[in-house]
This record gives sequence, structure tokens and C-alpha cells, in this order.
Amino acid sequence: MTDPFLRHPDATTESTTNAPNRPESPLQADSQLERDAAVTLAALQQCWRRIGVSGDRSCPELEAYIHCRNCPVIAEAARAFFDREAPEGYVESWERLLEEPEEEAEADGLSALIFRVGSEWLALPIGVLVEVTSMRTLHRIPHREGTVLEGLVNVRGQLQVCVSLHRLLGLHAASSQVSAIPENKSETKGAAEGSAGRLLVVERQGTRGGERWVFGVDEVAGVQSVDRSDMRTTPSTVNQSSSRFCRTLFKADDRIIGMLDEARIFDGLRDLVAS
Repeated sequence: MTDPFLRHPDATTESTTNAPNRPESPLQADSQLERDAAVTLAALQQCWRRIGVSGDRSCPELEAYIHCRNCPVIAEAARAFFDREAPEGYVESWERLLEEPEEEAEADGLSALIFRVGSEWLALPIGVLVEVTSMRTLHRIPHREGTVLEGLVNVRGQLQVCVSLHRLLGLHAASSQVSAIPENKSETKGAAEGSAGRLLVVERQGTRGGERWVFGVDEVAGVQSVDRSDMRTTPSTVNQSSSRFCRTLFKADDRIIGMLDEARIFDGLRDLVAS
């Protein structure tokens, strides 16, 4: 026979008040039957809230179990909770829910990081973005000055290859605070405080493993969700030095943003660094 207290927990307070000779602690019961009944009753009374760690801590079993979570009473309460009968209509409601066709996630939006390189505002999908960090000390590589390869920077204890997105896009003639990263820490601190320049860490996974680059930008505007319907193809009138790396254009905050093609960026950097 089902315990009426399990079916009608709201009646617990009144019933337990009139229950004769019920032990305060379920572990003080004389027989196993009384012990089980006391455990169930104490669980319904939520003794851990009254005399346990969440109550006045007067339960004598705390001396042995230290905490209510170690006591079999709370284990029995958990078992009774998960073994209780499902409410009427519960199974049918889940059947209807599982029978509904799966809705396809909306793929009309694209999250992108917007930043400035020279005088142009550009964006990259956040799928290739690993980290945006402050300027670091640049360790230049001999005989590679003036190329797309800037040198090495320490990012979280690892030396990463730093490249020049300015030179890749043909924007090196523009004023850039990034292409001249200081060589000592004191200058680095001053440059970081006096400019909005940041380093972007990007990565692409391929058949040969991960390909990671670090490059500097003059300013970061943040991440923005862009509707694909708002993107326009790059017109031929756009600056040809960078247009071949842009796949679309969109407008954000009264700016025309060029969405970079990450595949062309990674391929271009790899080819120029290897040459």
C-alpha cells in the first residue's frame, strides 16, 4: 500500500504532530520497520531544515555524520523523490514534445569582431578568434624586417608568430601604432595606456593541425551580430589593396565594415611568411 504521506505531502505537518512516540532521529528506532518509517517521515518533515545543518543543529546524529548530506535520511528523501509517481499527463506531455519536428536553428546571423586597421574598419568571424589581448613586447627576427612577419610575442607563456595585417592588406603606408611594437616593457606599458591598439590571436583548424597567428590592430570596436541579409558583395570601387581579402560589406554604427575572408587571410599569411 502506498504511503499516504508520499501522495499528500501537504498533510505532513498535521499528521506528524499527532503521531505518537515518533523518535526525533530516525536512527534511534528500535526495529528496521520503525527505522524505515522514521526515515521516510523525517525526510518528509525535511529534518535537515529543522534540526540539521540548515536548522538549529540539534540533531544528535550530526556528531556521527558531521553533515546532513552524509546521513541516510537525506538519501532516503532523494530516493523517495525520484521514485515518486509521475503526475497525471506527464508521460503524454513528453510524448507530444518528442513527436514535434525538430526546428532548425536560425542561420541568418553571423557574430563577428569589428576592428580598425589603419583607416579601414574590418571584421572577422568569431569562430577563428582565440583571444583579444593588449600589446606585448615584440622579439624581432633578424633579416625579416619590412616583411609581413613581425617577429615573436609571448602570449600566456607561449611564443606566438606575430604578423602584420597592415602589410598583408597593403595598408602599411597608413599611420599604424601596431607595426612598431616597443622592445621593452616600460615602453609597452606606455603604449598600451596611450593607444587603443590590441593584439588579435586567431586560429584555423586544418588537416595538418591548428594554424595560429597573432597580429596587431589599431582599435577594437567589439563583437556584433550581423544579419546575412545586410551583407553586400564588395564592389569593384573598393580599395584594391584590401578588397581581395574581403568577401562582403555591411554597415554598423554608420561605418562601412569589410568582412574579411578568413580562408584568404590564413592562406595569404602562410604563403608570405614561408616565402
